[in-house]
Amino acid sequence: MILTYINNRKLFIQFDRIIKKGLIYITADGEFEETKKVNNSNFEIIALPEKIKNIKITIDFGKTRIIRTIKIE
Repeated sequence: MILTYINNRKLFIQFDRIIKKGLIYITADGEFEETKKVNNSNFEIIALPEKIKNIKITIDFGKTRIIRTIKIE
């Protein structure tokens, strides 16, 4: 299970276990893209731009892919 939370224009992602090797890919409103590698982590923080309404998060680790969409407003 993965928990996501947005506070003060930061996206907090918490995994239920240590992810040895993975990738987080975030897109927002067609204007923002960010890719972040995950190495031996169970918690990540990603800064978001000011005026976005929807975020699509894709997380890949091992043979697992999780896709989540979050509405901010």
